[in-house]
Amino acid sequence: MRHHAGVTGGTRITEREAEVLAGLGLHLTNAQIAHRLHISVRTAETHVSSLLRKYGCADRRELSELVEDAWRLTAGKRLVSEYDGSP
Repeated sequence: MRHHAGVTGGTRITEREAEVLAGLGLHLTNAQIAHRLHISVRTAETHVSSLLRKYGCADRRELSELVEDAWRLTAGKRLVSEYDGSP
C-alpha cells in the first residue's frame, strides 16, 4: 500500500484516503465520494473517519478547510515558481 505525505506534511495517508480527502475538499457527500471512487458509502465513511482521526479534526468541515488551505498554498507556490522560474 502506497502512502502520501498528508495535507499538514507529517501525516501519512493512503492513496485512497488522499482521493477521499480531495472529495472532501470539493465538499462532496460520502455518497458522492463513494460514487466517484466506485466504493461503498460505508467504505467512504470509514476513510473519512480515519482522516478525521489522523488529522485531529472535529468534523468533515474542518477537514475540508485543511484541504482548501493546502490547495491555496500549493497554488501560491506554483505561481511564485512560475514568476521567478524556480522548479
